[in-house]
Amino acid sequence: MQLPLADLDGAHYDLLVRAISRVLFTEIAEITYAQIIDGLPIADVADDTPCPIYGNHTIFEVHEELCPGMLDKAREFRAQFQPEIMTFIVLTHLHLLHDYRTCAPGSRRFKIVLIELVAVAVHQLAALLFELDTSMHKDDGITGWTPPLSGELYWKLYLDGPLPTLFRHGWYKDYPQYPRGVADMVGYWAEARILGGVVLFDRRDPDSNLDPDPYSGSDANPEVDPDAVYLHSDRALLDFLLADAEPAANPLPILGGPDNRVRVKPEEPILETGIFRDPWERKALTSSDGDLRLRDVINQTDYPTFQDRSAAMGRALDRLEIFRRQQSDEPLAWWLPTHKRSEELGVTM
Repeated sequence: MQLPLADLDGAHYDLLVRAISRVLFTEIAEITYAQIIDGLPIADVADDTPCPIYGNHTIFEVHEELCPGMLDKAREFRAQFQPEIMTFIVLTHLHLLHDYRTCAPGSRRFKIVLIELVAVAVHQLAALLFELDTSMHKDDGITGWTPPLSGELYWKLYLDGPLPTLFRHGWYKDYPQYPRGVADMVGYWAEARILGGVVLFDRRDPDSNLDPDPYSGSDANPEVDPDAVYLHSDRALLDFLLADAEPAANPLPILGGPDNRVRVKPEEPILETGIFRDPWERKALTSSDGDLRLRDVINQTDYPTFQDRSAAMGRALDRLEIFRRQQSDEPLAWWLPTHKRSEELGVTM
């Protein structure tokens, strides 16, 4: 079953198409999609992620800027693209479009679903560009580069060898279970680059036994973070998407700051936190996976106070203790990779 945007009527159609187009015309969207067309991220972008790029990776020497003509190709794609012909084929997205059609424009539910549809569109367009296979680097070996076996850190991070693309987000690389495979990896990466993070939602059943209040002391509004998800106001984003006139200010990408102390850590299983967008997006960590909460490099974005840092480390140590008690045959991982960029954008419902 497929449902194109053209099936939407009146204000629902106009507002969604305008919102998607407004995002596509931002500078960050232009440079992000140009990199996908090129086939490799720019070196400093590849390094700006919570998924560590090995320090001696060849991309840092050979791809410091886009290949000639890539920005022009991205602009050409944007000029030819018609949002109304977009078709949502994933079942959960079909339900989302049906939900959107039933919401009254201007209502809170309408705004939340609009944000989700825009995020899905940003993601799906990136996946589509990747699937067009326009890469200028198919045979140069950069994506598949590996260090010698003596590079112990690399082989701890990538037990099975390099990931199939350098367009990757540290928490969204479980491509074998994604509907579009590796293309969805690229979609999550692009979403994080353009919007400031992967858009997440509070999916908890009000009658469930999940943690009743991970947002204690804060309003339940959209969130952003790298290693965590933290709350921030959605007003700037909604003003940008819904303004009748062209907005004077572009808030994208919306990056994290230390203003809000509430965190939902991505190391915790999504079925326990109830905070995610796609049910397939992240596998639960195993005993062989490292835990970023134990790293020795911290900043105020992740942990505004010492108490926040201590609480997060305590949860990480509790996780290790659970694995010990289960007497797993897998070795416990203690390597502690760092990250540089805020990469999670969440929206509570």
